[in-house]
Amino acid sequence: MPNESCVSAHYSIAEKMLRASGCRHLRLRCLLFSLLPWALFPALAVASYPNIRFMAESIEHDSFRAENIRGELDPEGRFRLDAGQVSVPGVLEDTAGISVQGVIDEASFQQGRVAFRSRIQSGVFKAVFEFVRQEGALSAALNISQQDLLAFTGLAGLPPQMNWVTRGILDAGVVYREDSGGLAELVLQMEVAGLGFDSPDGRFAGEALALEATVSASPETWNAPVITGSITGGELLLDDFYRDFSGGKLDFAFRPQWDQSRLELGSIALTDNGALNVEGRAELSFGGKENVWTAEISRLELNFPGAYERYMEPAATSWTLDGLGLTGRVSWSGQWAGGKFRSGDLRISDLSIVDILRHRFAFTGLDAHMRPGDHGFDSKLSWRGLLLGRINLGAGKVNLDSEPGKLAILSPLSLDVLGGRVNLRELAVLLPGAAADEDIEPDIHVKADIENVDMQQLTAALDWPSFSGKLSGEIPGVSIDDGVLDLEGRIRVNVFDGVIFMEDVRVERPFGVLPSLAANVEADNLDLEQLTGTFSFGRISGRIDGYVRNLRMLDWKPVAFDAWMGTPDSQKGSNDISRRAVNHLTTLGGGRATTALTSPVMRLFNNFSYKRLGLGCRMQNNVCEIRGVSEDDVSVLIMEGAGVPKITIRAFNRRVDWPQLLAQLVAASEGEGVRVGD
Repeated sequence: MPNESCVSAHYSIAEKMLRASGCRHLRLRCLLFSLLPWALFPALAVASYPNIRFMAESIEHDSFRAENIRGELDPEGRFRLDAGQVSVPGVLEDTAGISVQGVIDEASFQQGRVAFRSRIQSGVFKAVFEFVRQEGALSAALNISQQDLLAFTGLAGLPPQMNWVTRGILDAGVVYREDSGGLAELVLQMEVAGLGFDSPDGRFAGEALALEATVSASPETWNAPVITGSITGGELLLDDFYRDFSGGKLDFAFRPQWDQSRLELGSIALTDNGALNVEGRAELSFGGKENVWTAEISRLELNFPGAYERYMEPAATSWTLDGLGLTGRVSWSGQWAGGKFRSGDLRISDLSIVDILRHRFAFTGLDAHMRPGDHGFDSKLSWRGLLLGRINLGAGKVNLDSEPGKLAILSPLSLDVLGGRVNLRELAVLLPGAAADEDIEPDIHVKADIENVDMQQLTAALDWPSFSGKLSGEIPGVSIDDGVLDLEGRIRVNVFDGVIFMEDVRVERPFGVLPSLAANVEADNLDLEQLTGTFSFGRISGRIDGYVRNLRMLDWKPVAFDAWMGTPDSQKGSNDISRRAVNHLTTLGGGRATTALTSPVMRLFNNFSYKRLGLGCRMQNNVCEIRGVSEDDVSVLIMEGAGVPKITIRAFNRRVDWPQLLAQLVAASEGEGVRVGD
């Protein structure tokens, strides 16, 4: 047992030190000096330590309070400290008891200098603690090596987001310094490897993150430290934001503050090698049914292509907008809350967007300045080039009516297209994250009309068989909502000296994988000579009506429809049909007229007359059920001849393989001979 004088000496030293300190910086300093009476001051660096037991009902200073304190030190330097409850308002609230144990490795007290080094442990938490006090200044350091972050989950006083952690290893050093004048600072330097976390709602997650950070604060601002650092590896998901850091690091700085219902990130600064620059503040509220982010951005700069590749492409994949080539710059400032844009100032400088992967569009030289929601500001958009597929729409500019997350043209926009014009009477785009939109894809609404577009240029751009004539019509309304394109009303197209109507048009995933289309098409009084001449089918004079009902297409290939093209009931008399057209029409129906055309007499005729014709196909499961203007038990009538010589065409095979029939139609349109077995 140690002698009483030794114990008394230690208590006397501790008491003097506590009085001298005054516990000015309560949170760290009071804790340090409260340990002195029982653990940390051997007399003159003796080899063994006094056997000390220490008890106190409470230790209080300002707002700091510890209750039911018990401590002990044995001659080997092993010590233990237990507290029933420790609280510091705003930092530690109603905590459960804590227990710390360890061993003193080095200790000295001589010539006005106090120093010691000890290993400590609390549960699975392990660290090395070092303390030096000399000439009125002190330094205390806590060093942690290879600490499993799961040890921190559930600890009182930490933000509840700490419970999201699933894995991670921490190396850290905490240093508290105080000079002789009482000025103090607290600095934490840490490195985290393999960090993983996942929020209960799945909106915030990290995997294999590697980061380094420095935290600086004074005791008076412990709840609002300055944090700087870098994320150097891994993957991060924050609501709609995703980033894989294997391609480069992200430097960050912010000042967090938290309480039981919110986490505030002030003075945010993010930089990524010129691709991204962000300044602002954000707040996460987690007291309600779900976590809600709000942000005020004073400066956001995106420089392409880096910003697209690192921050935008993963999210754009859900809109099939991955694989784009971008150059230029975008800057924005404004407010974002609850996953939606609320206000802002947007500038676009020389932005070019090219769909390299799918070749659907290209925009070049986009310049804009918009203030969504500010109707006193003249928002403008201009571009040098606009390409949709292979249709060149040229340059243009437009004034915009802009709301947060929504763009609309203020006045009709006319574009010169393929020898004609497209007049956009209404065009509105509701972006993902807009205040009134819950979808993940942009919503688009269009009203337009088309004037005298040259069909030869259009069909060449679409890689269709070459049409002659002009295309005019009206699009009463088209909307793209949640990735589904719907036609409002009827589209009227004036072509082949007649009219084609399209209605009930619905396209799902128009820009995605396996797009599907549903539609009904009606053709009224088309000029057969123009139509057949377009497809090199052979000349047929007269008029024709038709329809394609219940059309269903998958990946732009028909899977079901009910189609018909035939002579109008109003047409009287006879019309001409060429030998070539008779041959093609006969073989398409699987009939036997081809042989008759080769007889010596029939070779004298290059044109014939017909009274009426009609061919229909109801397609299902790749089988086309053929029908004509009439039928009997063995065949259907496709063409009823007139005059001399009289040619009648019948189809005897009423069920035809659709891919084979399609191949025949393509061959006929390209001027090739066709052949169908009985």
